[in-house]
Amino acid sequence: MLKVLIVDDEPHVRQGLKMMIPWDELGIGVVGEGEDGDDGLKKIIQQSPDIVIADVKMPGRTGIQMLEAAQKSGFEGKALILSGYSDFSYAKEAISLGVKQFILKPVDEKELIESLSLIRDEILKERENAVKLDKGDRYINDHIVKALLLGDEETMKSVDLSSFTYPCYDVALISAAVDTDEYEQSRLLNVCAAAIRENSDIDIITTDLSGMLAVLFKGWKRPAMLALLHKLNSEYDRRIFITVGSTAKGIYMIKQSYLSANTLYKNRFLYLHYGVVAHGETPQGADGGGAETDEAARQIYAYVEINDIPKLEASLEQFQETLRRNGYPPERIKVVCITLVMDLKSKIAKSIGEKKAEQLLNDDAISAVGAADSLYKTMETLRKLLSDISNAHFSYTTKSTMERVVQYIKANYAQELKLEMLAGIFGYNSAYLGKVFHQYTGENFNNYLDGIRITEAKRLLSEGEHKVYEVAEMVGYSNINYFHNKFQKHGRVSPLNYKRGGSSSDLDNQ
Repeated sequence: MLKVLIVDDEPHVRQGLKMMIPWDELGIGVVGEGEDGDDGLKKIIQQSPDIVIADVKMPGRTGIQMLEAAQKSGFEGKALILSGYSDFSYAKEAISLGVKQFILKPVDEKELIESLSLIRDEILKERENAVKLDKGDRYINDHIVKALLLGDEETMKSVDLSSFTYPCYDVALISAAVDTDEYEQSRLLNVCAAAIRENSDIDIITTDLSGMLAVLFKGWKRPAMLALLHKLNSEYDRRIFITVGSTAKGIYMIKQSYLSANTLYKNRFLYLHYGVVAHGETPQGADGGGAETDEAARQIYAYVEINDIPKLEASLEQFQETLRRNGYPPERIKVVCITLVMDLKSKIAKSIGEKKAEQLLNDDAISAVGAADSLYKTMETLRKLLSDISNAHFSYTTKSTMERVVQYIKANYAQELKLEMLAGIFGYNSAYLGKVFHQYTGENFNNYLDGIRITEAKRLLSEGEHKVYEVAEMVGYSNINYFHNKFQKHGRVSPLNYKRGGSSSDLDNQ
């Protein structure tokens, strides 16, 4: 059944047209109404009707102006114009737009039915005679191309594919880069389709997959094709996102090209900021089981605390590439990033206090990380958030490097800390850092770290809420015997006796 859209600023005229015509008998269905020229243009783009019945004089755009704008946006249907005697000055302009039927108001039912029948027959005849795959034949073209994309073998056997003799084919999927209303999305994709049709050896269909355009490039060299798509993306201010599938060697591999392009589209969260992403340009790796992300997170924490913004940004970039390379789905990425923020909140609370940490990393800040529509925007949100926190509360403008090293040790004593690791964080040779650290604190690194850990262990044991082995783990010792030895050396009493309030240096059996 053909689709018709009625556009008139008079409600009773629209209602009368719907009531007087036996639409079902004509094989035509009314898919919508437009209240004026501007509303009509939106409905044309949204509904893609086969026929538009439009009044000439309307508020805003005239019927002629509406049709002209619709054609520029890709509308290829037929139009029937309603006009008064005084409106025939528009006839010449209407003819240039392909309008062949004019109906005088008040509308005569018989004349309108005859005009609609002529238009219907013209459309059906065009479709019946469409036997070649050329740019003037959208109906059969779209039908065949969709069958090739989806691997519809039954359809492919029933149509003429003799013109598909190119050595290679590539499928590109075009979608709106940001969430927009249905009208804006349809308008943008129709304009893109019209622009691409100017090139030869391209077939286009609009798929039923979220309103994407599927473009089939026939025999193009891949660099030239990608250059065209990058140009298109630039011309539309990166408002479109394009994925390109693998190259198909023959028509029966076109489905595989489509599937690989669609896989990239489904992972658009990872690649949205690229604008154009092609199969083979997105390195993938095995899931590191969280080890890589954990290491990246540790570095991020470190650079926030020492206020090294360049290294913080570099670590976030590395973190982003790790997530992308592992191909994590959006939900997992958001969980990983929110977990990073929550862990950081817990860590910096030790330095600036729980209340300040809550103010800096409140629900709104965490929600902003989770609401980003791409991995790139997620990292940008994290970069600004963490840089602001680092600059506000860990600025080293008045602190020496050694002060920052000591501050970092005090905040992270419970973690695995080594002089070599600190040297990497602060950009020093480990031997040089050890020498300067000893000069600054009067102790070597390991003794200084043990002193901080044992002091904290004493506090925790005095509270009496934890077992000795639990305290050992809480202050950074994974080996209970090693903890006993260090505690005995620094505290001159065993951990258990210290907890009991005693003074014996005998080792306990905990």
